[in-house]
Amino acid sequence: MLQKLISLNDIFAQNESFGDEKNPDVFSCFEKKTFVCLCAPHATKTFVCKKIKQADLYTGAIVSYLSEFQNFTSIVRNKFVKRKALISDFIEFKHLNNHFFLDIHGMKNNDRFDLAIGTGYFQKEDYHQILQIIDALTKKYHISYVVNDEHYTGKFGLTGRLQKLEKKPCVLQLEFSKKYRDFFECADNVCNVTIPFISELSTSIEKLGTF
Repeated sequence: MLQKLISLNDIFAQNESFGDEKNPDVFSCFEKKTFVCLCAPHATKTFVCKKIKQADLYTGAIVSYLSEFQNFTSIVRNKFVKRKALISDFIEFKHLNNHFFLDIHGMKNNDRFDLAIGTGYFQKEDYHQILQIIDALTKKYHISYVVNDEHYTGKFGLTGRLQKLEKKPCVLQLEFSKKYRDFFECADNVCNVTIPFISELSTSIEKLGTF
């Protein structure tokens, strides 16, 4: 697993995390016929508010691994472009909005919790069943987490934008701390906690089969 993650990461890490500049597409969708779709909108650097936003390191490789080896539909950003390129627009253009999206991000250095869940513009009650699953899985994997921390609400990225477009709780933001993304320094965490956590969560949502 580790060697494959490192290999997948090379795609996003090339050109100092500007990604694969030769790829004609900003985003790629790998459709695996699942209700759940895993997204890595900041797998490379992005152009946000006329500035370059740093990549959410390792998220592209983690999502790609889960898509390739556990057959979850996924969308990843391939490269940086110096213009607004929103994954929510890609989803609408490609008519992919029949999925439930797990919006995978990487939080800045943080020692208060390992995972931040953002419900965007919807209330926690709208995600009651999924949050119950998350609570059980975080206990199983000993992950500390918070819901709707003021810095990680999900309102200002894919989660919030897609909720506004679809008018339903069809997406949830997951912000992982570096120690649960960095498979170079924390391989045990990523391979034995992060990957199975996302996989089990996705499988459980798949069984719910509803928004």
